[in-house]
Amino acid sequence: MSDINFRLGSSKEPKGHAVIYFVEEENIFVSYVVDFPITVDMSKYIPEMFADQIPDQDMDKIIIPPVPEKYEGSMESLENLCNLRGDDLVDGGTINIKDSTLAMSKLSKLGKDYSDICKDFYDNVSLKKIFNNSADSSKNDFSNLTESELLAEITKIVGNIKFLKDNNESINSEIENIDNISSLLPENRKIKEILRYLDLEKKNSEAMKKFKEKHEAVKAMGGYSKGGRAEKLFGGRIKKKKPETEKQK
Repeated sequence: MSDINFRLGSSKEPKGHAVIYFVEEENIFVSYVVDFPITVDMSKYIPEMFADQIPDQDMDKIIIPPVPEKYEGSMESLENLCNLRGDDLVDGGTINIKDSTLAMSKLSKLGKDYSDICKDFYDNVSLKKIFNNSADSSKNDFSNLTESELLAEITKIVGNIKFLKDNNESINSEIENIDNISSLLPENRKIKEILRYLDLEKKNSEAMKKFKEKHEAVKAMGGYSKGGRAEKLFGGRIKKKKPETEKQK
C-alpha cells in the first residue's frame, strides 16, 4: 500500500469516502471513491449472458467516474465542498487526461489504496470496541434499541421522574438511565439539556425537601420562638414582624 497524500482528512482516521483530485496545468480533475462497509457479489445482479464479463472477486468499493472529470471550480471551492459534505480530499498528483488508460490506472490504484486504508482502520476500530466496550455495553440496557425507541424511553423516563418527585422519591436512577441513553444518541438530540434541567430540578427538590423537614421539626417543637431551638435549627435569628403603628396604618 503506497502513501496517500490527504489534503483534507487523515489516513489515521479515514471517513470511508473521498474526492480524489488530479492537476493538469491549471485544471483540476476529480473522481469519487467509496469504501463499502459490506462486500457485494455483483454477479447476482447481472444477466447471465454478461456474467462472464464480471470479475469473480466481490465488489468492496466504487470509483465514479472511472476516469477523472474536470472540476469547474477552484481548489478552495473543492475544499469547501468536501468540508461541507464531510469527505476526505486526496491529492492524486499530476495527470495526463488525454491518456485515458493511464489516468484510469492511476485513479484505480489510488482508489484501492484508499479503500485498503479504510478497511485497516475500521477493522481495528471494531476490534477495539469489542474488547474495550463489551463490559460497558452489557451494563447498558438500552444499547440494542433503535434511535426512535431510545427517544420513546426518554419520554417514559421523564414521565416517571415527575411521578417520583410528586411522591418525594429519589430520581437518581432515572437520571442515570437518561445519561446512558444520551451516550447512544447524536448530540443534536440535546439530551444533555434534559440532564442539565433535571439536575437543577433535583437540587431544587432536595433543597425543598430539607426545608420541609426543618419546618416539620419546628412545628413539633411548638413553633418559631425567638432564641429557641427552632431558631438554631434554621441557622439564624428569626425576625418577628413589628406591629404597625397608627401612623403606618
